[in-house]
Amino acid sequence: MSCLGILDAVQSKEKGIGVMGVSEFLMILGTMSPALVLWIAVIVFAAVRLRRGGGRAERFLIAGGIIKLAGTLLSIPSLFIIPWLIGKGYDISVANSVVSGWGMFLKVVGMAGIICLIYAFWVKFKEENIEAAVSVAP
Repeated sequence: MSCLGILDAVQSKEKGIGVMGVSEFLMILGTMSPALVLWIAVIVFAAVRLRRGGGRAERFLIAGGIIKLAGTLLSIPSLFIIPWLIGKGYDISVANSVVSGWGMFLKVVGMAGIICLIYAFWVKFKEENIEAAVSVAP
């Protein structure tokens, strides 16, 4: 008896298409599209600001946006790892271990992106506070 019927579903797929079909991939891509659009918009916004004389904050905003976009794109294949590994003949515990390691890697990538974004905002607000203090001084 297979675990939750996953093995039966994997074995019933056609060999030429792979473990999951195009429709499943497009459905997952559709659910991830708001995050993808957000990070692309952040990158474009930061690039425009950088071309108009932006500095260090905009560079870190671009870096954080790219890292978060990469993390979002890398999270899409994580849904296909378990069926693929089970289809290759691995045990469910091995597949769960691989997915757990992949998830920790994605969390580290996401945290690196968040750190870049926080640093970008910190630099920007620090610069604005310095400019405000200079303009107020007699």
